[in-house]
Amino acid sequence: MDEIADKILNFLRKKKTLAVSLLVTAVFVLPFVAYFLSAVDARGRTLNINIEKGYGVKDIGAYLYNASLIKSPTAFVLYGAITGSAHKLKPGPYHLSQSMSLPTIISTLVKGPEEDVAITATEGETMADIEKSLVDADVIKKWTLTKRRGKSLEGFLFPDTYRFFKDADIDNVISKFVGNFYQKAMPVLIKAPNAYQALIVASIIEKEVPFSEDRPLVAGILYRRLAIGMALQVDSAPETYDHPGLPKTPISNPGLDAIRAAVYPQKSDYLYYLSDPRTKRTIFSKTFDEHVANKFKYLR
Repeated sequence: MDEIADKILNFLRKKKTLAVSLLVTAVFVLPFVAYFLSAVDARGRTLNINIEKGYGVKDIGAYLYNASLIKSPTAFVLYGAITGSAHKLKPGPYHLSQSMSLPTIISTLVKGPEEDVAITATEGETMADIEKSLVDADVIKKWTLTKRRGKSLEGFLFPDTYRFFKDADIDNVISKFVGNFYQKAMPVLIKAPNAYQALIVASIIEKEVPFSEDRPLVAGILYRRLAIGMALQVDSAPETYDHPGLPKTPISNPGLDAIRAAVYPQKSDYLYYLSDPRTKRTIFSKTFDEHVANKFKYLR
């Protein structure tokens, strides 16, 4: 009986030692596991990313780590292997936030990419026009663009086709528009004596003059009026009838053609112009009397 009792006691001691070892391991290891599975930043940014076809779990882990979406690529690979998700991650565009935990990110990648929507901003549209398109497509909420604090973005929302996820982060949306503007428009604008002034002139031309060949002449007229202190009298900017000088900000978002016209204006003896409502052609005049005659001829 004593021998049996000793065996039982030894067995219990081993079990107790194992239990203590497991408890100690849990106390020291679990916090590390929890740390690497937790979100990078509870108040972090939302990012648009694209998982390329052919990426394995290691490639995806490295990509997400470099994008500051996970804390450890190794933890990503291990969690994927343990949960059986490693070979179920789908390529494509995703809308991921730094506030998402590693398990949530993997679950999202297993479900597959979200559908994005194409938004086309056309030349001459205002910030309000573009916001309406984004709101109608459920990309952003109303007023998040037009009533945004800080310097107006009018003129900087470069006309182009963009792809966005629904309920996108407004900063990411703005970044796409403005980044495109600086990539495509700024190389032209910086050649003007005053880039912002040229942008304002381009925004007027985009609204006022539909035909490309007429635009440099109109730009020349606007600059000439500015030089002599004459009111611009632009229909699309009513305040220019009462006060000389340009509007304080662009009145639309111009494309490259209008921007080039503003940067490379054509000098002439013309001081007046109007648009033929039938043909949309621009009619030019050198004198006020000639302008009045043209108004009678084309606008009556």
